[in-house]
Amino acid sequence: MPGTRTEYYSAGDAARERMTGSKVWARSTSVNSVWEFTSKLDESVYSQGIPILFPRYDLPEDGLKALAVTDGRHIGRTVTGHAGHTPATLTSARLSYSYDGGTTWTEARVSQQGGRWTATANHAGATGEQVTLETEPTDARGDSVTQTVVRAYDVR
Repeated sequence: MPGTRTEYYSAGDAARERMTGSKVWARSTSVNSVWEFTSKLDESVYSQGIPILFPRYDLPEDGLKALAVTDGRHIGRTVTGHAGHTPATLTSARLSYSYDGGTTWTEARVSQQGGRWTATANHAGATGEQVTLETEPTDARGDSVTQTVVRAYDVR
């Protein structure tokens, strides 16, 4: 990293071929992440983490990545940082969901209380649907990630 503060953009895709023998592997078949962050070399440390964010989802799912059908389904939102990096406080945590693999999106209502972010998805009438999630958390330093998880969970 250069000694001056520099803006970075990085993108990555991960895909998992459908595996047989376990229903849990039939879900979350691909993830696309786009990171935007600012960093500079800190010469006072031997090693420093890259300031990228990794979204975390607190889903009330069963062991097979399925959620019961209901309105007002709460999805907790947090982030962790790359090795050695502690993210700043989140300033936003947008979340949208799709039943058609990302062709059309429904934006979830997002709230923040006491530093905890929660998205509310309404899945009433969605029994049997496969849910793709797209999230965009941003921290107080302006670091962000846009992540799309295809078939993050199914509604049962």
